Amino acid sequence: MKRLLALALLLVLVPAAGAASVRSVTTPAPVRALELDGARVAYATGRSAHDCNRVLVWNLATRGVTRLGRRTHCEQTSTGNEIAAVSIAGTRVLWVHYAGGNIRDWSLWTATTTKPTPIRLRLLSRDVDAPAPIVIGQGDASKLGDLLPYAMDRTVVALRGDGSRRFAWTAPANVIALSALGGELAVASTGGVVTLLDARGRVLRTERFGSEIDAVRITGDALVVQRGRTLELRGGRTAIYSLIAGVRLADADGDRAVLVGGGKVRSFDLDSGNGGVVAPGSLAGLEGARLAAASGRTVSVR
Repeated sequence: MKRLLALALLLVLVPAAGAASVRSVTTPAPVRALELDGARVAYATGRSAHDCNRVLVWNLATRGVTRLGRRTHCEQTSTGNEIAAVSIAGTRVLWVHYAGGNIRDWSLWTATTTKPTPIRLRLLSRDVDAPAPIVIGQGDASKLGDLLPYAMDRTVVALRGDGSRRFAWTAPANVIALSALGGELAVASTGGVVTLLDARGRVLRTERFGSEIDAVRITGDALVVQRGRTLELRGGRTAIYSLIAGVRLADADGDRAVLVGGGKVRSFDLDSGNGGVVAPGSLAGLEGARLAAASGRTVSVR
């Protein structure tokens, strides 16, 4: 296993690959969550003067933006009221919303660009200091089977693009993160365990890591896992990289990862360890050569 230090490399400012063209849209409020699948970018906004908790889908092929419905309130609560995460596979979107005081209500919603009225799938209440009881993961629409995953504590559910349940599976411990790609689903659970499932919910393999996992992504032939300041690659390729403080894994595909931190989006080559800043932003998604990023009220794609 090779070990490379990415610390110095991540501080270097480099231009976007090939001086790629940049397209952008302006949102009504700061972007709180973002995910990319194929030619669609799903993003959720926070509060504006007239609205809040809005999910939108930008179709890069048609250049149109679809505004999904909202069935959560805009009332300010003592410990927050916002969309915590969003995911997309094809035209179907999942998102998690929370609101409350000492007790938070967590709700899971879904809608599509053709049926934009949200449907609530789950509602759970937990102490404000408890971990989020609902986790959603990176979705993926593919010929090997659409997967749009979520988890409640140890229970993992994968939806199809039409909203029906593809499978349910029980993880060995509470789920921390999920990621789908190419008909496979990576499930990270407490205790430093990642289980790789196929599109029918059958276990393909289990990987154990030396500490708790913060994020996981499937790259195609390998798993990318962040544990604190360590980025580890396992599978067809193996590598360990050390990251600068405050940087987190946002996405990965093929031989590239995307990291965010300090208001900057960094592209990172998983084979060479080379990388650098490619855009401003606090959120990012990757699909092949396409990179989506959100900075304040702007969502851009290059």
